[in-house]
Amino acid sequence: VGALANCSGHAAYVPMSSSTPLRAILRLIATGRCGHGSAEAFAPVRSVPIINKAGEVLHIFSCLDFLDLALQFASPTAILQAQSARTFDHRNTILHVSVMNDDSIVNALRIMDSTTSTVLPATLRELSGDLGGVVASNVVSVSDLKLVILEERHDVLDLSVSEFVSWRQNVMSANMDQMLRQQRLQRFNVVSVDAGDSLHTLAHRLLTSKFQRLFLSSDEIARIVGVVSSRDILVEVLDQIV
Repeated sequence: VGALANCSGHAAYVPMSSSTPLRAILRLIATGRCGHGSAEAFAPVRSVPIINKAGEVLHIFSCLDFLDLALQFASPTAILQAQSARTFDHRNTILHVSVMNDDSIVNALRIMDSTTSTVLPATLRELSGDLGGVVASNVVSVSDLKLVILEERHDVLDLSVSEFVSWRQNVMSANMDQMLRQQRLQRFNVVSVDAGDSLHTLAHRLLTSKFQRLFLSSDEIARIVGVVSSRDILVEVLDQIV
């Protein structure tokens, strides 16, 4: 299982025992190291399997688990409330983690691979002006590959992003579960960064939505200006918490 989990190179399989301090697990996810002098992981650690002495997996600890724990205690909650969501306002560079509607879906997958992102906002080139941020018309995700494989339609990888989104919508409309998922994706999970929102707000939204990432918007320019994950929040506040 470990060898299979590591084969992509995007996430290392690093199991920990149930006696491992939480501090070490959080540092492993945030930095690739679990403590002073420890070996460094060959790839980022996205989640940590907690195993017993028999090697059985008891739980997969993720950054969402961290947020869940953090919101249950006063000190980490105060730290999250004290920091603004503007920390993740990257309006000047978000185009690097976006894809144009007329680009190929293969290029979108390449961008996700090179930026280690799992989801990209799809935008229009003519709407990418000097204000920064992006106006998103849809999203594409690495999970879309599952649909391609299930439908045995590898030919759709030759489509443009907008054409692929139309194909995806047609396929999903024939399946209720997939259609509900698409409806959730189309909401973009946007959180404003202009209404005094804090990292506490982002943490709460991530937990309730169960999404890996949220899109941040700016009311000032009416555009998406950032993408944030639960791991991003952990990295931002780790030193203050532990």
